[in-house]
Amino acid sequence: MPWVGNDSSPDYMAITCFLPAEEAEVAAQIFLDFGLNGIEWENGEVADSPFTDIPLAPQQPFVRGYFPCELGLEAIKAQLDGLAQQHGWKITVEHVRTEDWANNWKQYYQPIYLSRGYVVVPAWQSVTQVDRDHQIILDPAMAFGTGSHPTTGMCMEEIINIDPSGLRVLDLCSGSGILAILAGRMKAQEIWAVEPDPVAYRALEANISLNGLKVHTVLGTLQDVPRNKIFDLVLLNLIADIIIPEWPNLLSRLHAGSRAILSGIVWDRRDEVIHVVEDLGGHIVEMIEQDRWAMMVAVP
Repeated sequence: MPWVGNDSSPDYMAITCFLPAEEAEVAAQIFLDFGLNGIEWENGEVADSPFTDIPLAPQQPFVRGYFPCELGLEAIKAQLDGLAQQHGWKITVEHVRTEDWANNWKQYYQPIYLSRGYVVVPAWQSVTQVDRDHQIILDPAMAFGTGSHPTTGMCMEEIINIDPSGLRVLDLCSGSGILAILAGRMKAQEIWAVEPDPVAYRALEANISLNGLKVHTVLGTLQDVPRNKIFDLVLLNLIADIIIPEWPNLLSRLHAGSRAILSGIVWDRRDEVIHVVEDLGGHIVEMIEQDRWAMMVAVP
């Protein structure tokens, strides 16, 4: 809904133009000329990593805009109808309720069971026969990290495998805070969760509060973490383009026995990450692949 730049309207009309793929760019500009801040479109090509978890078959090409239900909508629809007739496009109109849009996705987010009895629990659900100390209660809101993505799942299982009990943990670009919360549940000694995006940061703080944990949160980047802080375990569930330049900066925050979990790496780019770690004297001691994503454990 924020695409249209008007969060006060309770309802929207989704107007969709179905058209040849080569005309999608023209239609997109027409939609934007009506004042929309963004649009949704499908160009008929296969969607693949890193843009989606799994390769998606192409759909019929379309361009879609979400218009607030307010005065002037009928005039906009009439203009689009006329343009569609000129170009031979097909137009459909669907009424969308903001409340439904904001909440319907929740029905697809179910508890995620991990090893050693830990479970990720959506904040609006409950699970039986799982004690509080093994629950990661989560409302991801607009932040990344529900536990369902392979990169996050591999990170969580590796945290459980390492066992951060008594360790000083740094979670960079924490998103929803799911990894930091798991570390907290496993009795990490000290946790710092860093998130540069204000929207995700609000979700991070809310989720830490939901779980009743003590976590130091930072709205910012690594340079905003006190320079005297040295960590035993660093979590980077990011992408190669961020991990590669960040790795040299991290070395001053690690000691000889520290470990770093690196994830969010497209499998075809794993060698780039390995090279930057090894070029600076480090080693990769473990690597796992799932659905063309790589998770690796590095030591300095």
